Amino acid sequence: MKQTGNKQVFSTAEITQRIEEGFAQKYKAFSNFPQSGKVWDECLAAAQDAKLMNNLVFCNDVLQIPPVKVFLLANATIGGQLADEEKKSIGAFWGFVFKFVFGYKNQKSVSVRVADNNLKSATYFFDCPQEIEVVLGKFEDVKGE
Repeated sequence: MKQTGNKQVFSTAEITQRIEEGFAQKYKAFSNFPQSGKVWDECLAAAQDAKLMNNLVFCNDVLQIPPVKVFLLANATIGGQLADEEKKSIGAFWGFVFKFVFGYKNQKSVSVRVADNNLKSATYFFDCPQEIEVVLGKFEDVKGE
């Protein structure tokens, strides 16, 4: 993470590294989720997509649309009904990113509809001390930072 003024800049490589190193320890109930298959792979791929990550942050911060909803709407490969454990795992994944990577302090569960995936509620995050920006790759790869 780099800090510039009132902005925290995270690289996709740093986000991925922090997920791989900390998710299972922080969310012990979901310790079997990492490397468990398609849903995990799609979550991790999303975390490596700077454009999608910035859209998740914008929708969360400005529109109060939970990252889980945006992720599912943006991801065409996770279709159909999700098992309860899959929905909870996706929620835990994005909760980890927003709370423990980006530093959001609070959260609120809201009613949402993602009919294809039978999602009924999800969480958005607030009280982040600074604006968040995600850049592709590692900081060494980013010119002008």
